[in-house]
Amino acid sequence: MASFLCQVQTIQRSAGRSAVAAAAYRSGMALTDERLAMDFDFAGKAGVEFAEILAPEAAPSKFSDRQTLWNAAEKREARKDAVPARELLLALPHELDFEQRRALVRAFVAEHLVGQGMVADVAMHRPGKEGDQRNFHAHILVTTRRVGPEGFGAKEPAWRTPQQVRAWREGWAEIQNQHLRRHLGPDAPQVSHLSLAEQGIDRTPAEHLGPAATALERRDRRTDRGDRNRDVRTRNDAVDRLRRDYSATADRLAAGAPEVEAPIDKLVLEAVRVREGLMAERAAWEAERLALAGLRTPSVQAIERDLLGPDAAARRQARLRLQGVEARVTSVRKRRLQLVAWIRNPGRMIWAKHAELNALARARAEVRRADLRFEIRQAWLRSSPGQALVAARRQPGLDRAAEAASKRRTLLRKIKRMDRRIDGATRTLSDLMVAQELGQRQLRVPTQSPDATRFIRDVGAPARAAIAQYPAPARQQAVERLNRGQGRSIARTLFPGR
Repeated sequence: MASFLCQVQTIQRSAGRSAVAAAAYRSGMALTDERLAMDFDFAGKAGVEFAEILAPEAAPSKFSDRQTLWNAAEKREARKDAVPARELLLALPHELDFEQRRALVRAFVAEHLVGQGMVADVAMHRPGKEGDQRNFHAHILVTTRRVGPEGFGAKEPAWRTPQQVRAWREGWAEIQNQHLRRHLGPDAPQVSHLSLAEQGIDRTPAEHLGPAATALERRDRRTDRGDRNRDVRTRNDAVDRLRRDYSATADRLAAGAPEVEAPIDKLVLEAVRVREGLMAERAAWEAERLALAGLRTPSVQAIERDLLGPDAAARRQARLRLQGVEARVTSVRKRRLQLVAWIRNPGRMIWAKHAELNALARARAEVRRADLRFEIRQAWLRSSPGQALVAARRQPGLDRAAEAASKRRTLLRKIKRMDRRIDGATRTLSDLMVAQELGQRQLRVPTQSPDATRFIRDVGAPARAAIAQYPAPARQQAVERLNRGQGRSIARTLFPGR
């Protein structure tokens, strides 16, 4: 089936990366980085299926040359941590041929990248010889500045936000699904940009291995990521097996239960009770998920502030004491000069002066010691042992946050599945009420249902079959009577909050 992948990363100087080098590698060309005075020759690289540059109409024509484009992007940046480019990695559906994949990529680039004012350098790659032969993918390097006839202008803040990444992921899923349906028909496989938890799929996601780990795994060398993915697959298989076993057992119990003619009014009450129970369970999960969302991981800066706190406080106190001594000395000097007895007694004047100087010296020495202790502590925190201490202090918070995130994803999957069960309960309750309004007094249902989901199914099917026995005008009139007589209360019951 079609797979979804839309990863976004930055080409950042502080990480030792170059936009020119990235473009050379992805396009399989030899390019020269003028800023670094380095040649990057990947002309012999295999697997590049197609490469092209797509730019807005306002872009200079010279930007159609790859070397000119990315050297201009690098030249426009002055900071040592500048980001001259970002990269989108897209998984392409192997179900489509080359022309169809290229049209798909061009449609996405035209709408979501070039249409916003970016220059896009597209490189489509074939699967590697040793890897998954379905791994068709595209690397798209995009500029981070707006482009005009004179070249690159200002940065566009909206392009580097999480909202932009979410918009790209959603747009890629939508366009990919459109092209899959266009070429493979209405029953074509579809993809989703939502996480497994957001889709309500009870399966732990695997990690993306990346090129380094993939290369090691191909040589039968185990990696940490590979081991984690193997553990994930084992857990997912165990969960699927348990779910299938439970479902088979429940179906067997339901099939063996005898059927009886049950009064429809009692079935309506039971359906209301089941639905309210499902909604209460969902509300409890939602409250727990929101409570977990409030957990925050302490930042490195916050931990460093805590570790520096005592020394910083001591430094502030020493400076305040120095200010107090200076203010007191100034005030005493003014008053002393007004006293004739002090002026006529040089010994007392000298003694007072020495006392003032000693007090100031002690206060200033205390400030210097406090400053030195703070600077030593700060320098130590920046060293490897200090950073190790900060990491150790932060790790419990990271572990708690990871556990909370895992619980939130689990709860979100439960909530999504519960939403579908509540929808089914709502439809069953509505069908029972319509059948009751039509004059149906009894329904033949199993004497017991193993769980709420099977009760909804066991009761809903006979209710819909009973309704289908009546002519369409009678069904319509029954619905209208329910709407006139109990519409508001029914709406509140079936669709709370509306």
